[in-house]
Amino acid sequence: MYNPLIILGCPRSGTTMLSGLLKNTKYGEPFETHFITKYYKKLESYGSLENKSNFKRLVTHILNERPVMQMHLDINMDEFYAETVPDYGKIVSRLCMMKSGRKGCSSWGDKTPHYLLDLDIIYKLFPDSKYIYIVRDGRDVALSLMTKPWGQNNIYACADYWKRCNAQNGIFDELKKKGLLYSLRYEDLLADSEKIVPDIYSFLGEVYDDGLMRNLIGRVRKDNFNNWEKKMNSSQIELFERVASDTLRRFGYETRYEETGVGKLNEIYYNFHEAASKGLYLLKTNTLDTIRIKYFGKQPFHE
Repeated sequence: MYNPLIILGCPRSGTTMLSGLLKNTKYGEPFETHFITKYYKKLESYGSLENKSNFKRLVTHILNERPVMQMHLDINMDEFYAETVPDYGKIVSRLCMMKSGRKGCSSWGDKTPHYLLDLDIIYKLFPDSKYIYIVRDGRDVALSLMTKPWGQNNIYACADYWKRCNAQNGIFDELKKKGLLYSLRYEDLLADSEKIVPDIYSFLGEVYDDGLMRNLIGRVRKDNFNNWEKKMNSSQIELFERVASDTLRRFGYETRYEETGVGKLNEIYYNFHEAASKGLYLLKTNTLDTIRIKYFGKQPFHE
């Protein structure tokens, strides 16, 4: 089975930029799958995958996921069953290699942000893979998230989500001991990409070609940091830091306020506000957009 490259990072933390810088590796440009942990959690409901009807039902459901539809995979279900049954990890890898292999890649990479919250599942499926973990100042993440229709819609929700994504996790320690983890900050990548990108290639065991990489590195927006200092008002800064200043400091970011929380009533208000907005977005994406993707060629995650 292939050992993919797993890029981990909260949404809007530079995972897409980093993926683009890795397009010349054997993994190609890592992409978002979104389905891996979702169906791992549902495996018991499908019964034994050695039963061909159970297997076909699972794979059919995966193929109908929005990001998988975008891969435009042509599968002979009987052949696919013979190649992968009954191993879910093999099913995942084979599907992803069908996409990655078209571009001549010998492996594949994933950059689905929310897998940070299910790292135990990803690690169980791919314990011998290499992982890159990128962290960005959560206040800049919040500014970016709130511009996206799928993102959190208030500062509290952004801070809470960023904090949960970047919580301490013993799996990182295990990966580090095994030499399978490369950690970096988004801001450091911007400031010193000419040094850090070759270092990442070395970590991956890849040959770094300065000529091929010059144009890619030249597209890095070196000034895209500390936007929060200009665009957040004092109340927003205080709210974010009251929720997540301990995590900010753990990654070396300076803060003005201690992490004290915001009070239960405020939590209820912010969470309700976020849930209402998210519900409307999911209604749109799970109904209207699914039809547009399936029948009218819309590309998932294109906003």
